[in-house]
Amino acid sequence: MTLHWPFGREGWFSAAGSAELAVARYRRCAQHLPMMYAVLLVNMWLLAAIFARQAPGWLSIGYPAAASVFCAVRMRSWLRARRREPTPARAQAALANTGRLVVGLVIAQSAWTFALYGRGDEATRSFLFLSVATTTLSAMQCLVHLRGAAIGLAAVGNATLLALCLVGATPFDLAAALSLLAASAGGIGVLTDTSRDFSQTVNARAEEVRRTKEQELLLRMIDDMPVAVMTVEPRTCVINYANRMSKTLIRNIEHLLPIRADDLIGTSIDVFHRSPGHQRRILADPRNLPHNARIRLGGEVLDLKISAIIAKDGHYMAPMLTWALVTKEAEAENRIRHLAHYDALTGLPNRVTLRRELEDRLASPGNRAGLLYVDLDGFKLVNDTRGHQIGDALLRQVTARLKRVCNGPAVTVTRLEGDEFAVLLPHDCRPQAQLQADLVVTALGTPFDLEDAGTIQIGASVGIALAPEHGGVPDILLARADMALHAAKEAGRGAALIFSAELEGRVQERVRLEDALRSVLASRDGLFVFYQPIVNLQSGRVAAREALARWHHPRHGWISPARFVPVAEQCGLIDRLGAFILDQACRSAARWTDGAHVAVNVSALQLGKGTLVDAVAAALADSGLPAERLEIEVTETALLRDEHRGIQDLLSLREMGVRVSLDDFGTGYSSLAHLRTFAFDKIKIDGSFVRDALARPECAAVVGAIAGLGKRLGVRIVAEGVETEAQLSLVRAEGCQEVQGYLYGRPEPTEADVPLVALLDRRL
Repeated sequence: MTLHWPFGREGWFSAAGSAELAVARYRRCAQHLPMMYAVLLVNMWLLAAIFARQAPGWLSIGYPAAASVFCAVRMRSWLRARRREPTPARAQAALANTGRLVVGLVIAQSAWTFALYGRGDEATRSFLFLSVATTTLSAMQCLVHLRGAAIGLAAVGNATLLALCLVGATPFDLAAALSLLAASAGGIGVLTDTSRDFSQTVNARAEEVRRTKEQELLLRMIDDMPVAVMTVEPRTCVINYANRMSKTLIRNIEHLLPIRADDLIGTSIDVFHRSPGHQRRILADPRNLPHNARIRLGGEVLDLKISAIIAKDGHYMAPMLTWALVTKEAEAENRIRHLAHYDALTGLPNRVTLRRELEDRLASPGNRAGLLYVDLDGFKLVNDTRGHQIGDALLRQVTARLKRVCNGPAVTVTRLEGDEFAVLLPHDCRPQAQLQADLVVTALGTPFDLEDAGTIQIGASVGIALAPEHGGVPDILLARADMALHAAKEAGRGAALIFSAELEGRVQERVRLEDALRSVLASRDGLFVFYQPIVNLQSGRVAAREALARWHHPRHGWISPARFVPVAEQCGLIDRLGAFILDQACRSAARWTDGAHVAVNVSALQLGKGTLVDAVAAALADSGLPAERLEIEVTETALLRDEHRGIQDLLSLREMGVRVSLDDFGTGYSSLAHLRTFAFDKIKIDGSFVRDALARPECAAVVGAIAGLGKRLGVRIVAEGVETEAQLSLVRAEGCQEVQGYLYGRPEPTEADVPLVALLDRRL
């Protein structure tokens, strides 16, 4: 109860509290207030009758009549209120208004009583005292739920009697006044306790109703949730609630359980678990919660999450179980987990599994292991030219052969990526590891018969590293097996090499060479382009000059292109190196006064990427060189990587006016199909045939055959590697139109670079 100034808008006459409390007080007032008004009417008319002869009519009859109308109206209003269901706001307003009206009525009654008291005799005055006392006490009881009004009424009633005593009352009247005062004080105390108890009862009941509604709403929400929810009695582990989704899911797995969905409530949770004791211990102690578990029932998988329901006071009420059938999800997770550790194409363990197993084997000091790194030779060519479907079929056959030859105990075959495999051995025996690697090379070097592709020939190179000899840490062992593999491929492929310190030194040297190449491409300090003449045999004039990259290192001197070009290709620098050569070649040719063409060889890695055409266009635009004076030389190997895209690049160059030559014809994968696919401007016979033509008739025959082919196709033939007059006479006789070689000149720098190159040569 919040007390304010009694005549305020919200004071003694309006009780602070909940909306439910206001409505409850309103209902009680509707029961009690009509009785109060009835008591007021009876006592008022009794006084009027007693004082009828002693007081004038307006006082004895007029005021009671007016007050009776007021009381009758209020009584009728509260009687009708018994049939109404008020809103909390309406109830609060009615209570406040009633309190003010009651106090106002009591004040009016007090004034009327004073007026009567002065006109009565001793007997009538004594009755007046009695009437005021009984009316006050009766009205206080009726106003128990309007404590402010009751206190105001008691105050006015007691004040009236005390005032009358001062005017002139008998000892009996004084005793009655004091008795009323004591009774009023006690009544107010009882009234206060009663009001407080009533408020607490109503508020508790309202809170219980609210809580019940909230629980019902929560249960409805849980029941409508798309997640299965159950609650369990923690001591008995009996299910006491299950929402609609729980019952639906139970119906889906009824064949796996000893219960039906309709019998779920009251069933022990043990029916879902093979180890009910463990489950009961978890449910009994909230310290074990939350808890997640996967339960397998036959072919189904249940995902179970258990959380604790905690009361407001902090005590553990019960566990709540949310669960779902996740059979498909579990299967998908298993597939993902399998894919994370196994190769999808071959079914072999992947790099992650290899690393984990290698870590396990090397975890304890003294453990031994052997690692074979296997790389397929020629697979990329098959995959690019025959298609990925054929490539995948070939990889599956490679896997089968590896499993067949590497089938010893504790031997693990893995696929790392692409055409790279690894074999983990349980020992570090050199002879056995070498033998195993040789078996792999032999097995994979045997032709493969594919149903849709016929016979395919590839090979394999193997690098070997042994633990602990070559490293006791997975990263080191893997790196050194990779070094040995690269050395095996550089040795000519189809080989198996064991790691050695010498190999590591070569790898480190290659890394240093790569760093130096990056630096020189950034600064261009020490990078040159030399030019070797290509002579027209008929006129004897220089028809073209081939641009050749040269690199001078401050400490190591001149580095052969045979060393740094492969490094540029392997580390992704070939486009920058190629762009530098193109730019320098076009700028130099633009200054030549003899009008000779300039020939630039492009790497296989530059062709088919979509960057070569832009690089050529930029070089021509920057230098001002006419496109017809630029010759781009490509090898057949370059076309084999991606023939379609490579030919598209060549056609784009041809549209620009650039000439295209086929370099090193007669070696590698020579095929007449390329001559049919693209009309080359020149064919260059590889220098190895020219150098051996005088001693080996078959080489001379190749030179003659290529020259004859060029004549029939209308393509100019260039003989490379001409170093002697005898070789010149032979290629002239065979019909070659142009020659290139030391007989006519070695590669030389431009005039601008001659002084610097001479200075560098003198420092060597």
